[in-house]
Amino acid sequence: MFLDKYSALTIHQHQCSLMTSEGELLDLSIEQAIEKIGKEPAVFVIHSPVTYRKLHTPKNINPHGWFDLLELAAFFYPTKSFGFTPQSMAQALDIPCPEPVSADFLFIIIDHLVQHLQDKQRHFPSESLKAQSAALFYAQWKWAPLIIDVLNITLPIPSSQLQPNDSLKIWRKLPKWQDTPPRSPPRQQPLQRKETLQRLSELLGPQAETRMGQIDFADISRAAFAPRNHPDCPNVVLAEAGTGTGKTFGYMAPATLWSEQNEGTVWINTYTKHLQRQIEEEFTRLYPDPEIRKKHVIVRKGRENYLCLLNLEEHLNTFSQQQSRNKIALILLCRWAEETNDGDLFGGDLPNWFNDLFNERLLYQLAERRGECIHGACPHYQCCFVENSIHKAQDANIVIANHALVMQHISWHDNNDSVEQSNFPTRFIFDEAHHLLDATDSAYSVAFSLLETSELRRWLLGNEGNKTRSKGLKKRIHDVIIGDNKLERLLESILQATHRLPVLNWSSHFSTELDEHHIPDSNPTEYFFYLVYMQITARSQKNTSPVPVPEYYDQNECDLFPILPELKQQAAILSECFLQILTPLLQFIQTLEHKLKTDIDTLDKYSKDRIETTISSLQRRAVNPLSVWVDLLNLLDQPDQKQQEAQTHVTFLKVEKTGTRILDIGIFHHWLDPTLPFMKTITNYAHGMILTSATLRDDSQHDTEVTWQAAEKRVGTPHLPFAPIRASLACPFNYTEQARVLIINDLNSLSINNLSHAFLNLFLASQGGALGLFTAIQRLKAVHQRIIQPLEEQNISLFAQHVDPINNNSLIELFKSEQNSCLLGTDAMRDGINIPGNSLRLVVFEKMPWPRPDILHRERRKYFYPENPNFYDEQLVRLRLRQAFGRLIRTQSDRGIFVILDRRTPTRMLSAFPSDVPIARISLQDAIASIREFF
Repeated sequence: MFLDKYSALTIHQHQCSLMTSEGELLDLSIEQAIEKIGKEPAVFVIHSPVTYRKLHTPKNINPHGWFDLLELAAFFYPTKSFGFTPQSMAQALDIPCPEPVSADFLFIIIDHLVQHLQDKQRHFPSESLKAQSAALFYAQWKWAPLIIDVLNITLPIPSSQLQPNDSLKIWRKLPKWQDTPPRSPPRQQPLQRKETLQRLSELLGPQAETRMGQIDFADISRAAFAPRNHPDCPNVVLAEAGTGTGKTFGYMAPATLWSEQNEGTVWINTYTKHLQRQIEEEFTRLYPDPEIRKKHVIVRKGRENYLCLLNLEEHLNTFSQQQSRNKIALILLCRWAEETNDGDLFGGDLPNWFNDLFNERLLYQLAERRGECIHGACPHYQCCFVENSIHKAQDANIVIANHALVMQHISWHDNNDSVEQSNFPTRFIFDEAHHLLDATDSAYSVAFSLLETSELRRWLLGNEGNKTRSKGLKKRIHDVIIGDNKLERLLESILQATHRLPVLNWSSHFSTELDEHHIPDSNPTEYFFYLVYMQITARSQKNTSPVPVPEYYDQNECDLFPILPELKQQAAILSECFLQILTPLLQFIQTLEHKLKTDIDTLDKYSKDRIETTISSLQRRAVNPLSVWVDLLNLLDQPDQKQQEAQTHVTFLKVEKTGTRILDIGIFHHWLDPTLPFMKTITNYAHGMILTSATLRDDSQHDTEVTWQAAEKRVGTPHLPFAPIRASLACPFNYTEQARVLIINDLNSLSINNLSHAFLNLFLASQGGALGLFTAIQRLKAVHQRIIQPLEEQNISLFAQHVDPINNNSLIELFKSEQNSCLLGTDAMRDGINIPGNSLRLVVFEKMPWPRPDILHRERRKYFYPENPNFYDEQLVRLRLRQAFGRLIRTQSDRGIFVILDRRTPTRMLSAFPSDVPIARISLQDAIASIREFF
């Protein structure tokens, strides 16, 4: 038997259970397990990178030879989510799980998976399953012999049956979307209070606790769904709903009711992909049937998140040249693509550990991340996952999107006259609205840099010799315009002028040691950015502190003005170079548009699609950025005084680097208040909006009107024609009993040794269940290095962002699954994670999270609060502290302690915490004693 040859290993709290190949079940220490495993021919494990990490990455063991149960599960259940422990796998598979779990239980899991495969093939025989199993066998997948044996497959597969390579061409089997008539405009019937609260009750279920704040939120949210009374004047509700209020169900109730009664679409938008999926899961209560839920609720993301079938086909065409692990990953991805709900590679139903087990770059290569989508000209257009989601969203009741996609969607709609107005949503909900300033800043800022300009060159010219699908403009359109002399001449002019942009490997021409002996003057764009770099290095300041400090102390930026004379001269030259690309580009587009009109009767559908796609992509990918860059270059020729008088934007120079490697150099142009263009645009379409967050207001002034005005500045509502309806819903928690805030007053946190000592002893005092938050990656790594061994000696696992080779979602799942583990992280762990219960009972903040003191921040603090710029900084800090504290208490049974290790914490910052939470400034030793007593 296949299973008789191998051993199995589980690790829990640093105690190992090993089932040897001789059938002996052993309980071992880490050191004993390392010695035994080295003698075993092969080992069954769950999540080999994590298991290897728990064994302290011994050099005498090769984890690549292990048999990972997650890989086997990915073949049998492609879209099912499994955790990283035997208990979580047992729960997902509905298998009774013993306590404690020993290594022999892995064989039970394997038997269950095998039985499932046999049953599936018996009742639903599939040629594809057999052919893909054979493909895995030829790819040398370790599990393949077991599957071949279970399915009784004879190799090679007879020619009369589906062959392994053909089984991977999954686009032949995927459903095709069909065009549907434009959706009629929604009705405008207002919501009744009784019906709205009844819908809230349906969502919560009969056993749910009554939360008055949630009821009030649902009631006040109805105002956003009332008929609009004036053009360009949406009904807006600005609601702060504290942690535990239940705001998600609070806005879901009126949103779902309005969409059903009025046959319209509501867009619910949040900040991260993780939060999108959390919101989607909440709709399970209203639509328990997955098929019905798919019709009513759609998750939308940018196209760079989805599997591109054309990219997949390209990789399969080079299948024989791929490494073995890449071959296995591609086959498992084909299995997944046949069953996935929406083709989302990042945060969808592809297990989040897939990246951990295989090459992370592969998923990015398979997604459409280079702007080369050819839309209707693609042979897989009608089964494209992105297009499918777009078409489904047009008829859905609820679309769960993110802030960035909404801004892109609105901008695209605003510049596209051909789109049916009826297909555009009129109701928007912005959850996590405190991130709107950041999201709008990303959407409306301009980067004129080496990276952006070289990317435009690649898009227009292709990879210039490299064998990839990056064909360039000529290969994408030449067969359609061949014979048209005018178009061919214009195309050659465009491509010839494009050589003035930086080459793809421009970074090899640059280093942090650039001087007059190494000047990249052969290319006008590269020379321009060399001069930018010279101005930055001449005027920026360097950090000389010997201790690790936040990365921003290396100031790699400077003001644009006063500008170097040489840079101003080169700007005029470069502007002319860009116009030599832009002018024939515009003529090329106009000529293509004319060709569409005049040859409409002779062009086939394929050619029409190619031309329309080319026009659209040229406008978006080439004309728009080049036009903005020319404007920026012309700005450099303006007198300094005129630039200083401008009050709406800030422009500066910046270089991004890691070590001695330069990542990018450029000119960056930002709105001082980026919510202004966003609000001015969205009011053209929105009839109603809800802007909500748990951390909208900073109550430091103890003046209700002042705090609301500050909150409105952050989300942009002062730019609306009418003031929003304001609502504040209090938290239902008893913080006096459930939480404590401790500020350590005797610690020199600048010393890494002192900081590490504090983290170690605080984590030991709580016996794990702790989240450590840092403002700098360097400091996180330094602390991690010093405390991991003593923690693990006490059977407390330590995981760390930027250290462990595991994605953030996997780290959070690990942290949840091991109740007494600890996790170190930065901003990503401060916002948006939801870990209720005892798994998170202590949060330790390394220092005050002051905003990065860069040029953009310098100008914004003066813009928003000219009389007291420091107030802008303090607001941001208090809101970040509130966000971090919000991770701690998630339910009415949670208890936790929040510790700040910065003895310089100003008292005025403490208004960030709920008014009823006890706060104390105490010594480290007293804090340790207090934590032990509290828990």
